[in-house]
Amino acid sequence: MIGIICAYLKEAKPLIKYFDLKKINEKFSIYENEKISLIISGQGKLNSAIATTYLLSTKKISNIINFGIAGSPEFKIGEIFLINKINNKFFPDILISHTFRESEIICADEVKIGGEFKLVDMESEGFFKAAIKFLKAHHIYLIKIVSDNLECFKPDDKFMDELINPHLENIEKFFYSLKKEKKTNLSLAEEISKKYNLSFSQKMQLKDRVMFYLLNNRKLPKIDFEKTNRKNDFRRIMDEFKI
Repeated sequence: MIGIICAYLKEAKPLIKYFDLKKINEKFSIYENEKISLIISGQGKLNSAIATTYLLSTKKISNIINFGIAGSPEFKIGEIFLINKINNKFFPDILISHTFRESEIICADEVKIGGEFKLVDMESEGFFKAAIKFLKAHHIYLIKIVSDNLECFKPDDKFMDELINPHLENIEKFFYSLKKEKKTNLSLAEEISKKYNLSFSQKMQLKDRVMFYLLNNRKLPKIDFEKTNRKNDFRRIMDEFKI
């Protein structure tokens, strides 16, 4: 299941409608279908961290996404970005192929009406610091849409629909690529791990290697040599996936 953290319901409404998510009774406002679970966190780092922790503690989440708006003195309103750096010290590990532009972001403690940075929000750091306790960095994503050029304003539902709706198809394709990557990655790694009786740690390393191999558009090797011992077999398997 894909988890989504949104600070505000206004940010989430276009996703809720597009993916036909239904509200469920929880301690938080959560909207779900069979493949997506979206939670409304509220504003700020702490609220984002609490909601992220709750979702990852109660749902079977394979990839988690912080989705929402961000201010920018540099980019145009309506531009969408996948975040590759937060506050110059946290780094989502973007290994998957995607169509978005990438950018760093600054996570502030209060609303900014000026400053020299590319993007700014108030939730990204709290989200990432909580998510990394549960998932590896290449399963944590932040998608931000520029809503303003650091001006104080209160967006209404119409503005948010016009801002987010043009990107929904590409967001859906991104979600699909996450599920496709997970299926391919897991099925091959599980098959090889079972065949050569790999340990849990070895299997996790193999999954990461297989994914990186696929993202570099390499043809998957056929692993079919005679078993010897676990340590030697694992070394030979990893050698087959060298780039």
